[in-house]
Amino acid sequence: MINKEYTSTGPFMGPHIREKWTSQWIMQQVLIALVFPTIAAVYFFGLWSLVMVIVSIVACVGLEFAFQKIVWKKVTITDYSAVITGWLLALTLPVTAPLWTLLIGDFIAIIVVKQLAGGIGRNWLNPAVAARVLLKLFFSPWITNWVTPQPDVVATATPLVDLGNFAREISPTTPDLVDLFMGVGLGGPIGETCKFALLLSASYLIVRKIINPLVPVITMVSFYGSILLCSSFNFAFASAHLLSGALIFAAVFMVTDYTTSPLTDKGKYIFALGCGVLAATLRISMDLPGGIGVAILVMNLLVPVINKYTVSRIYGEQFR
Repeated sequence: MINKEYTSTGPFMGPHIREKWTSQWIMQQVLIALVFPTIAAVYFFGLWSLVMVIVSIVACVGLEFAFQKIVWKKVTITDYSAVITGWLLALTLPVTAPLWTLLIGDFIAIIVVKQLAGGIGRNWLNPAVAARVLLKLFFSPWITNWVTPQPDVVATATPLVDLGNFAREISPTTPDLVDLFMGVGLGGPIGETCKFALLLSASYLIVRKIINPLVPVITMVSFYGSILLCSSFNFAFASAHLLSGALIFAAVFMVTDYTTSPLTDKGKYIFALGCGVLAATLRISMDLPGGIGVAILVMNLLVPVINKYTVSRIYGEQFR
């Protein structure tokens, strides 16, 4: 996320329209948007979901405050960026994830990815995404213990298991599209299973002009189109993939992150396209269910290159 005032009606509007925007206000709107998937998480997985969110937020804010005090830097916890990071990370884990894994993720996100890179606006990688990918890499036995929603809490697999193993068509055990959209009876991360709640979040952020609507749309459309091509235009299979896993959650909250995405609209569209295509490729060709996280990190690293070739040049400047 950015860390400055805006003097326009949005982050992608012209400077000739005068309205005071601050990074703090923008963060507050993102926090409001996060309420929708959190309500769905509590509804489906119980009040422990809320405990996870609160613990993660407190940990991230505390870690940022302590680090900045220790290194004699200005304390910036009032910009809400640490709150958002903690909240997002909690929503990407299952309700069965031990709190110590969540705390390790918070440390990775705030200290390793964000603060050691210089703080807000200077980190190359999305903190929540990087922490989630590393947790999946090193702590899978603890953070992949999926269960079905209450009241009949039993161990289960996520829908992506049915769609994985290099499949090209829907398994008989794959939930129908309505259940996938609403999150009914699905195992998975607490904040990612209900796509209806995520679309409410996206709608709010678009109406408030916090995100460019084309960015999540391009991410999802490029992902869907890539799955279609790989499955010989099996629309049911592609639709099930789109509604499974963290793709929509990431398209709304991670791909649209200001700090770790390109500066220009053209660059943002290229970034979103890359995220969607790469995520689909990783799912299909490498059987990697968490492909969107890896895709975002790869595209984060390519942002300087995208900026170089999409940012407007000053008239008369020699292009290098």
